Amino acid sequence: MRYKVQLATALLVAACGYNEIPLSTPVSEPPVPPGGPLSAGFGRADITPPPGPGLYAYGPEGREARGFRNRLYAKALVLEDVEGERIAFVVADLAVISVALHRSAAQRTLERAGIGADRLVLAATHTHAGPGNFMGVKQYDEHGTSVAGFDTTLVAFLAERIGNAVRQAVDSLRPARVGFAMVPVWGFTRNRSLGAFRSNPDSLKVYEPPADLNLDESQRAVDPTWTMLRVDVFDPGQARFVPAGALSIFAIHGNAIPSVNDLYDADIHAAMQRRLETHVDSLNGGTPSLAPRAVHLVANGAEGDVAPTFPEAGRCPPPKLRLGRRPGGPHTPPPAEEWRPISADRAAACMDASAAYVDSAGPALAERAIAIFGSLAGRLSGDVRIARAFRTVPLRGEGAPSDLCDAPRVGAVTLVGSDGSTTRYYGWKLFGLIPMGFEHGGSSVETKPRGCHAQKRIAFGSLQGLVVGEHGLPEVAQLMIVRVGRLALAVAPAEVTVNAGVMIKKTVLREARAAGVPIDSVAVISLANGDLRYIVTPDEYAVQDYEGASTLYGPQSATVLTREFGDMTALLAAGGQTGAAADVGEVVAYAGKLREVMPGRDAGPPPERIERRFVSLECAGDTAVASWIDIYPGRLVPADGPLLRVERETSRGWEHHLWDDHGSLEVRALEPKGSRGYLWETRWLPGETVPGTYRIVLEARDGFSALRGGPFGACVGEPGGPSGDSL
Repeated sequence: MRYKVQLATALLVAACGYNEIPLSTPVSEPPVPPGGPLSAGFGRADITPPPGPGLYAYGPEGREARGFRNRLYAKALVLEDVEGERIAFVVADLAVISVALHRSAAQRTLERAGIGADRLVLAATHTHAGPGNFMGVKQYDEHGTSVAGFDTTLVAFLAERIGNAVRQAVDSLRPARVGFAMVPVWGFTRNRSLGAFRSNPDSLKVYEPPADLNLDESQRAVDPTWTMLRVDVFDPGQARFVPAGALSIFAIHGNAIPSVNDLYDADIHAAMQRRLETHVDSLNGGTPSLAPRAVHLVANGAEGDVAPTFPEAGRCPPPKLRLGRRPGGPHTPPPAEEWRPISADRAAACMDASAAYVDSAGPALAERAIAIFGSLAGRLSGDVRIARAFRTVPLRGEGAPSDLCDAPRVGAVTLVGSDGSTTRYYGWKLFGLIPMGFEHGGSSVETKPRGCHAQKRIAFGSLQGLVVGEHGLPEVAQLMIVRVGRLALAVAPAEVTVNAGVMIKKTVLREARAAGVPIDSVAVISLANGDLRYIVTPDEYAVQDYEGASTLYGPQSATVLTREFGDMTALLAAGGQTGAAADVGEVVAYAGKLREVMPGRDAGPPPERIERRFVSLECAGDTAVASWIDIYPGRLVPADGPLLRVERETSRGWEHHLWDDHGSLEVRALEPKGSRGYLWETRWLPGETVPGTYRIVLEARDGFSALRGGPFGACVGEPGGPSGDSL
C-alpha cells in the first residue's frame, strides 16, 4: 500500500508543471516549374545519438541506451514533378515522430530546400530501440521511458540530421521514372488484439490469404499489403535510367527486440532496408561498401494491432513487485516493496530468441522486397503528377471536431502495455484485492459506459485530469494526403489499426472518385508527423483492448480522422494545395521537465589528454569481446562513418570484412575512467560470418591514429583468449 500511495503522490507532483514551447510554422516556398520531367533524389543521415537517452515505447521497462547494434538512420526521398510540386518523404529509425520534431525538422528543410511542414512526410519505423526524450508532450516525456525529461539538444540533433538527409536528396535530384505495386506478404505478422478485431462488421475485414498458406486466425487478421514505390534515376555516365531506391510501406510493429535491450537498434526494419539497398547496388555493378549508394525507406502501415510473429521465448516478463529482503526482528520495520527484475539468464534467453527471429524474418522480408522491386522493372513512368494537402486539426478547444471528447484520457490498460509487451503494472489491484482495470479485458472495461469516453476505464478515474495536467497529452493532429500518380498516401499521426486503416482507404477512394481525382490505390502511413497514440474503430474501442484504451479522444476518433482525410482528398482534384499556403497552423509544445540526457560534444576530458588503447581482447563463448579506452560519449558518438571495423586476412592481405553497422556487432559504453578516458566494449559473433583470421581496427579520428587489435581466430564456444597475438 505504501508503494501505491507513493506512486499516486509522485504522479500528482509530476503533473504540476510543464514547459510551454511555441513551435515554428514553416510553410513551403511556392513551387517553380523546373522545365523538365519528373525528378527524384535520395539522401541518408546517421541519427544514432550517443548513449544516455532512454529507449522509447516500452514505458518504464525501456532501458537507458548504452550503445548501438544496428545504427539508426533517417532516409529521404524527394520527388518533383513537371509543375515544380515537391514532396519530401523521410523515414527515421525512431519509435514515433513528435510534432515538436516534425516542426523543428521542417524548419531545417525549409531553410535548405524550400520544403516546409506542409510538404514534409516524416515517418517512424517504430523501432522500440530508438531514443525518447524528444516528444514535447509532458506525459510522453516523463513516462515514455525510464529516463524522464525533454532534451532540446536531442531534438536539435535529430532535426539537423533529418534536414541534412533532405538537403542531400534535393542536391541529387535527377530525371526519374517511378512505379508502384501493392503485393500481399503473409506469414510474418499477427494480430495481437483478436477480440477487438472480431468486433468489426464483416465489411471491414477485407484481407483473405490463400487457403494453402494454412495461417492461424491471428496471422489472417492483418493488413498484409506491401506497398512499394520504385524509383529509377537517369545516370549521365551510362546515358540510361538505373535503379536508385524505393519507398516501402508495410504494417509490422518494431518490437521484435525485447525491453531488456539497452542498445539502439533499427530492429527488423534494418534488414528490410539494407538488403534491398545492397541488391540495388549490385544491379548497378557496385560492390558492398561501408554505406550503400541505394536508399530504401521502409515506413509503417496500419500496424496498430499488428505485431511480428516472434516466438514466445522472445517475450521477456516485466519486473515484479515483491517485499524486499531485510532481516526480521521485534524492532525491525517490515521490508519495503521493491521491483525485482528478471534474472540475467532469462534476459539473455529473451535476447537470443529475439535475435534469432530478427536474423530469420528480416532477411526473408527483404527477399520479398527484392522480388517486388524486380517486378516493377518494366512498369515505370516519368509522366507522374504529385499533389498534396496538409491540415493541422485542433483536437481541443476552438475549432476541434465536436464528436471528439473534450479532454484526452488514457485507459487503465494503457499503463500495463499490450499483449506480449506488458509492463510492471499488469495485474495491479488496490490493496491487492480490488481490480482497477490494470489487465486485458475484465475490469478494464466500464460495465456501465457513461460520458464521452464510454467503455474506457480511465486510469486513476477522476484524478487523471490532475495526474496528466491541463496540457499533458497531444492537442493537435497534423494530417497529410499525398498523391503520386495513381497512388494516394494517407499520412496519419498515430498507430492505426487494421480496420481503422480500411475505413480510411475506402473513404479516400470514394471521395477521389466523386471529385474526379485519378487515384485507384490507397496506402496508410502510420506514425508520421506526430503521435496521438492509437486510432481504432468505434467497435474496437468498445472492447477496450490496449489499442482502444490508448485512443485518447474517444470512440469517434477514427471517424473524425477518416472524415478529415476524405475532405482533404477532394482538394487533390485541383492539384492539391500547390501554390497556396497550407494549413500549417500555430502549435505549442507542452514539454515535460527540461533535461540534458544526451551527452554533448564537450563531455569528458579533451581527446589530447587521453591515451587510446586496447584493454582486452578475448573470447566469451562464441563471442569475441574487445574493450578499449577512448573519448567520452558525446565526443565519440554520434559519428559519421565507422568507429571501428573488422578486417579479415586473405591471400591478398588484410581486407575489410564489416564495420560497426552490422547486426552481429555491438558497441557499448561501459563506464567513465575520469581523466584517463572512457571504457568502451565491442562484442562480435565471428561464427555468423566467414571462418578465418580477423583483427579489430579502431578508425583514425579526433587526432588519434588507427589502432589495431589482433589477429585472432573465430571463437568456437569455449572460454579463453583468441588465437594469435591478442593485442
